Amino acid sequence: MHRRSLVRPMMAAGWLCALSCSLVVDSSDVDQGCGSGRKLCAGRCVEQNDEAYGCTRDKCAPCRLTNAIPRCDGETCVVDACLFGFDCPDEKAGCLTNILVDSNNCGHCNWACQAGESCSDGSCVAGQAGSGD
Repeated sequence: MHRRSLVRPMMAAGWLCALSCSLVVDSSDVDQGCGSGRKLCAGRCVEQNDEAYGCTRDKCAPCRLTNAIPRCDGETCVVDACLFGFDCPDEKAGCLTNILVDSNNCGHCNWACQAGESCSDGSCVAGQAGSGD
């Protein structure tokens, strides 16, 4: 058999394999191959509503809320829970009030200590008023 007649079928088979392999791997340009409700972040497909990768379809920055555990509400990061010692959440900023020392929010939101009292470990105690405000 002639050498040239063997090369052509082998080249055709090689091109066919390359074409079929690329069709299998690159299935979607819209979602970068991750599927509906998912996005590509740092080379991984993650859920669109994963707080560790943000809540939007096109960005991968994590949700950052002060003194809070975040969750996704649509495409917005909001407070799911406050960390220990913090409360009175602002949904988009976090839990900014330290209820262990804030005399206007002592132990709970809007629980003010009386005149002459201060907040210590979340309880109003007699002593110098105004500390923690």
